[in-house]
Amino acid sequence: MTPEIKVEAQTRYRFGFVLNTTIGNMTRYVNLRKYAERDPTVSFVWAPVSHYLPNVDRGLLSFLPRGIRLRAFVLGQTAPVFKQLNQLDAVMVHLFEADILLPLRRCVKKWPLLFSSTDEAPMVNRSTYPLYPNDLTKPVWRQQLRLAIDMWRVRHTDYFVPFSAWAANILKDSCRAPRDRVYPIHVGLDLELWPPVARDTSHRLDKTTKLLFVGGDFIRKGGQLLLEVFMQRFGDDAELHLVSAQAPNDLPPRVYAYRDFRPNDPRLRNLYAACDLLVVPTSADTGPLWVFIEAMASGMPIIGTDTGSNCELVRHGETGYIVPIGDETALGDAIADLIDDPPERERMGQKGRALVESHYDAAINVPRILRVMKRAVDSRRQT
Repeated sequence: MTPEIKVEAQTRYRFGFVLNTTIGNMTRYVNLRKYAERDPTVSFVWAPVSHYLPNVDRGLLSFLPRGIRLRAFVLGQTAPVFKQLNQLDAVMVHLFEADILLPLRRCVKKWPLLFSSTDEAPMVNRSTYPLYPNDLTKPVWRQQLRLAIDMWRVRHTDYFVPFSAWAANILKDSCRAPRDRVYPIHVGLDLELWPPVARDTSHRLDKTTKLLFVGGDFIRKGGQLLLEVFMQRFGDDAELHLVSAQAPNDLPPRVYAYRDFRPNDPRLRNLYAACDLLVVPTSADTGPLWVFIEAMASGMPIIGTDTGSNCELVRHGETGYIVPIGDETALGDAIADLIDDPPERERMGQKGRALVESHYDAAINVPRILRVMKRAVDSRRQT
């Protein structure tokens, strides 16, 4: 029997959340849940979903192809929300599988309201979209099928809360989502865990500039490119710290690897405080990258690339530098400029912290998201 949602006297809304928690999305889920549950007017049902399951190759469905088994395990994790759909006022989804099933259900049942929230947007223009390596190998018919599915999802979704203005513009301009139903709001960083960092490097006897790279997918995030540029131009004058489980084992002098950090890991916060400059020359990301927000909250300038919504965070000349994808010379020159100009690093770092406080504070943004959901439910109730 499905357990009933317990609704306290002051509760006026019942919201469900089906959220992807793989890689950086875990931070989003943790921050959203922490600040959402401070709202006494809402009763919540959570379905955090991971695509990395140790038992995917065992169990009753082991006879099925692995891809089908994985989808089955993923959908099984949505049960807390799916079992109580008839009792909910709204559901927010950041999971492709649920983004298919819930619009299908809406063809016969118009309640609860459906909110889609993701860092991606439909790939309406392949020539300008940040293409991941797996996108490059997909046949044309698969790309066209996925686009058709995404456009259908847009037509059968009530509201959109994308992570960035970049994704919001694609939804509004290319997918014809109603403009009054698209609200670009990033969940934001938990600034209770990320206080301002006092950056005093005067104690360093050698004045060595410390560069930092953070990225799970070492190659796609530009880790190998950065390593090569560092060895060619900065190996004698700086340090490079690589936070990635995929970092190479055989590293040259003055390069250090950290392979076991977790979301909101205090060791990562300490590393942000100890380093001077974040460099992530990613070749493809829809963004905005969590690591950019975390580094900016720590007062670090950023060097990134012009892909997805990166420019919304890394404002060229203000909070860091944007360089062309794959351009070794431009990347090296940007690093050299900031190594040679500590006051500029400090100025950019301060502007980055101010941007996070004003636009990417979870204590502010999560209530904004809930207000959007509440207004939508109130409007539907009235009609």
